[in-house]
Amino acid sequence: MPQPRTQVSFKIENTLKKMLKYSVSTISSNVLADSVKCELDWLILDSRELAEFEVSHLPNARWVGYQDFSICRVPDTPKDTKIVVYCSIGVRSEKIAEKLIAFGFSKVWNLYGGIFAWANEHKTLVAHNQNTTLAVHGYSQKWATLLEHHVQSKQSKQSK
Repeated sequence: MPQPRTQVSFKIENTLKKMLKYSVSTISSNVLADSVKCELDWLILDSRELAEFEVSHLPNARWVGYQDFSICRVPDTPKDTKIVVYCSIGVRSEKIAEKLIAFGFSKVWNLYGGIFAWANEHKTLVAHNQNTTLAVHGYSQKWATLLEHHVQSKQSKQSK
């Protein structure tokens, strides 16, 4: 069932309208959550920095990074694997998804709203120890304003 729209979700939407190129197909957190429940063959890639991933990530996500992304982090992955890439809200992941498509992957989506939308909608997150958590790395104080109040924001970068 879709979550009610909040002021924060509108802020994410407005930010994405300004920052995304829409060069990659997007998938909503609700559609992804339903798809993952029904199918086990999704590869979920986290394109945030390792410190962000270690605070929390989507269940079964694999860290691939952003600044130092390498196709070597997805070895032996068939080119027709269903892949969803995410970051905080979807900007960095769009760029990594573009790279995957350039490498010949044919079924690549960008998680619209990223881990922030996922967490804001009360979907399951896991910490580095695989225990569930409500914490998300907020990237910076400015970006952390895109997290709902129930999400525990942690950040280490200066405001940008």
